[in-house]
Amino acid sequence: CLLTLTCPAQAADAPEHGFSASATLVSDYLFKGMTQTWGRPTVQASLDYSHASGAYASLWASGVSSKVYAGAHSEVDLTVGYQQAINDDWRYGVGVLSVFYPGGNYNKLAYATLPRQTYDFTEAFASISYQWLTLKYSHTLTDLLGFNQKTGYQGNSRGSRYLDLSIDVPFAEHYLLGVHAGRQHVTTRLAVPTAGGSTNPDFTDYRVSLSQHFAGGWTGSLALAWNGNTGFFNQTPSNHNLNDTRNVGKKRLVLSIGKTF
Repeated sequence: CLLTLTCPAQAADAPEHGFSASATLVSDYLFKGMTQTWGRPTVQASLDYSHASGAYASLWASGVSSKVYAGAHSEVDLTVGYQQAINDDWRYGVGVLSVFYPGGNYNKLAYATLPRQTYDFTEAFASISYQWLTLKYSHTLTDLLGFNQKTGYQGNSRGSRYLDLSIDVPFAEHYLLGVHAGRQHVTTRLAVPTAGGSTNPDFTDYRVSLSQHFAGGWTGSLALAWNGNTGFFNQTPSNHNLNDTRNVGKKRLVLSIGKTF
């Protein structure tokens, strides 16, 4: 959204209300460098509203694996925010994001007995952009993904922080090169170490992507992404079977094709 802001000189000609939708097929859904679909493809879709004032709202959905989120097969994100151009180079934005995993709950793990606790969380965010460069800070207002004493952590994870630096450079015709690095700090630690010997869920994730825009609103993309905390994530067990483990944050190439309406 921040890359497509209308500059002030054009704002007078823009419609007061804007609506759009998209549908995307991805070979793997990666969130902060980690697979959310256990390495499987899925479909994603969005419905977006924007106002000439800079206010906007977005409803986004994706398939996920119940091996990652026990009992859940989908993720639904609701975002409301405000974004505005300061001048031709500088832009800023603020907003709130709520993430839901319908049916997902820690008490649905196949090999452990845990109390009821959803994975849902809400965070506030703010961003500042200069030309192709965007810096974004996110701060959780609830427990991040249900990390608290009930789910094996030493305390609650409210106030967890994520700092995201992204560069999106257009080149040639209809091409966009994206480079991203993000740093996640979680305000709690596991009570018992993972199979990799770590109690620290903090991580840095990376992504490099190349996308091309085609006629008719079509976009194709190839991305390489990964998560740097191997000690915590390299032997993540499936929620279905404790012996079915996967390095959820290993380097992965992801293909996607989508259309905006």
